[in-house]
Amino acid sequence: MKKLHQYIFFIVGASFIFASCDKVENPYEKVATINVDTNLYQGLWSDYLANEYPVFTQNSNTGVNVLIEDYTGHTCITCPNAADIAHDIHTNNPERVFIASIHTGPGTLSFQAADANASKYYTDHTNPEGIAYGDEFKSGFGFFGNPQGTVNRKKGNAEMFSQSGVWQSRADNILSANVLKVNLQSVFNYYPTANGGYLHVEVEKKTSEAIDMNTVVYVIQDSLVDWQKMPDNSDNEFYVHRDKHLGSIDNNPFGIPTFNAGDAAGTKKIIDYSYVLPQDLDIANMHFLIYVYDKETYEILHVIKQKIED
Repeated sequence: MKKLHQYIFFIVGASFIFASCDKVENPYEKVATINVDTNLYQGLWSDYLANEYPVFTQNSNTGVNVLIEDYTGHTCITCPNAADIAHDIHTNNPERVFIASIHTGPGTLSFQAADANASKYYTDHTNPEGIAYGDEFKSGFGFFGNPQGTVNRKKGNAEMFSQSGVWQSRADNILSANVLKVNLQSVFNYYPTANGGYLHVEVEKKTSEAIDMNTVVYVIQDSLVDWQKMPDNSDNEFYVHRDKHLGSIDNNPFGIPTFNAGDAAGTKKIIDYSYVLPQDLDIANMHFLIYVYDKETYEILHVIKQKIED
């Protein structure tokens, strides 16, 4: 997947130095910046800052959203049933439950194996970030094989991973608790001439708890038709793979440090990313999932969806 993984980390109240030919005063707040590809914008960057850089209003959200990470594989015969369960949970809560189908395993890629010369399972659905999760969680988290998944990576029975039969109850518990520790807002400005643009994410700490938090942005393909081994062991050429995890926007599986334990409740920060979309994918068939997680426990504290193009 072709992408630019440069980003800006905006910290409210800090001094502003823009990494381009000119130093430009941000019209909305003083911020510090790291590299971003300003060339995706066909014009003066000062015009972008003055006219297209978003102004985030007060975030009125009060509920914790849910990310189900469905660890799957195209030759796993029990994976289609798990995918259907995840999709049904999303369908019943379309604005609050989101899915990332991650093609990886706990230290092995047997169900994800692809053969470019084969007549069926020739597509490599894996990516380095997904493989990194398989390696990270292969021991000590209850991840023993596909299909398994996480629901906000929140532990149940002392384990983060579970089989699909308990995903609904775990999601319901999170949705009903509504203990919001961090809030998120986002805007994506897309420019067709560059086939890319800028993702702006506001992150607000809502708790006084001493938690180190990181922010991650998944790139998700809504659906694609490709081979899948089915529960009856047949080969389905026209299987619809939903919510396929394509990796992270910045190639970083574990994200950007956003808050440290000493940050006070009410602290707001902005992270900006530049991104070029893959040439072979339809922008109408893609979206971002943006989440913040507890760096120590890996628990996802909140997640939102951002469309590529409205």
